Amino acid sequence: MTMMIKVLPLAILAAMMVSACSTNSLAPQSVDEKRAEVFYERGTSELVNKNYQSALSNLLEAKKLTPKNSKVRNNLGMAYYFRDQVSLAEVELKEAIDLDKGNSDARLNLGSILMEKNQLKEARELFVTNEKDLLFVNQHRNYYNLALLNLKEGDRREAFIYLSKSVKERNDYCQAHYKLGELYYEEYKFKQAYDSFKEAGKGTCVSEPAPHYQMGMALVNMNRSEDAKRKFQEVMEKFSSTRFATLSSVQIKKLSQSQENQSQTRANTTEIIQESPTVETPNF
Repeated sequence: MTMMIKVLPLAILAAMMVSACSTNSLAPQSVDEKRAEVFYERGTSELVNKNYQSALSNLLEAKKLTPKNSKVRNNLGMAYYFRDQVSLAEVELKEAIDLDKGNSDARLNLGSILMEKNQLKEARELFVTNEKDLLFVNQHRNYYNLALLNLKEGDRREAFIYLSKSVKERNDYCQAHYKLGELYYEEYKFKQAYDSFKEAGKGTCVSEPAPHYQMGMALVNMNRSEDAKRKFQEVMEKFSSTRFATLSSVQIKKLSQSQENQSQTRANTTEIIQESPTVETPNF
């Protein structure tokens, strides 16, 4: 089997959630609350755009004005996390949960951090609590994290179950499809791996080269060399500035060389059979 390259970002990056709305309350806002909402929206926008320093600055201002806003504290925790201040991130996320037990996004984020730190028991408790939240709009991410947690604990069967739940909850969630592809690939189930990688190349990952490259690798292992070469060529054309273009070029050369060697071997075998007087019936 040709080895597969692990290419998607760390699980925690796929699991992080920011809260996009500051409040659902219909009550009139105070002056401070209105000012806080401006800072909050700016900070959230910067967080989504990966401008973490600016996000942190704006969200700190929002916290000063509305320290008991759970969504502000959640996003502030994420800003700290992406500024490599994990301890401060945990403090903010725990506070977000204390302020609003219904903030499942904060539980998901805190659980992701704890899982990254191998505090699996504590992470599981948070994810299981989220699993009971029937209104949680990001349940597909929660299922995905439970799958990763089970893999860390060595339970592939449960991981498959939760990944299946994740894609059933939201079929365009590419991270879950990709992880399914990895698991199938590791079990030599290349057709299933190919199908999962194909799904992973849609939805929110449509512009990602990794699923397409892995489709090519699955085709190689299915002995579909020409299809694999076409897929690698597609990767080189669509994602020419990425390392996957280079990897695809290498794979095409390997496939071409392998085909040349096979052709030469067949030619030599035919020649031997024709010229050797001792060979009466070849043993195929």
